[in-house]
Amino acid sequence: MAGLVQLGVVWPPAPEPPSDPQTDREQLLAEAYALLGTPYEWGAKGPAAYDCSGFTKAAYAAIGVSLPDGSFNQAEGARPLTSADELQPGDLLFYRHPAGSRVSHVTMYFGDGWVIGTGSRYQPAEVTLYLLSSDLSISDCAISYRHVVLPDER
Repeated sequence: MAGLVQLGVVWPPAPEPPSDPQTDREQLLAEAYALLGTPYEWGAKGPAAYDCSGFTKAAYAAIGVSLPDGSFNQAEGARPLTSADELQPGDLLFYRHPAGSRVSHVTMYFGDGWVIGTGSRYQPAEVTLYLLSSDLSISDCAISYRHVVLPDER
């Protein structure tokens, strides 16, 4: 897949979902990817539309893992993100705008520097894939993350 050109910046090609998921984590990514293009609607829990936490809850539920409603509830146990190298595919990313406020948004790390979710404030209002670097460049935004251990990893 060719890279995306947006505002004069060439993005690397977006990752594809696992073609033959063998693990719960690969299945999670495939389930999340299948929701691309689903519209964003505040408070929506699917399947016709999702808000940010509705999307992450639905993707995890598809593999039998229950997450609570609300980004602030899903953030329980989150740690400050100090480097993108800390992230593993499927990790939940939490956003605070402004940095000192309560969690107000959640997405999922897809891998290779890409995020999947309903988008942050500068992304499309639908489930989309975009580069984490675009969120890291937002001033006065604190990002934390939570690694969810999946059933086949216990």
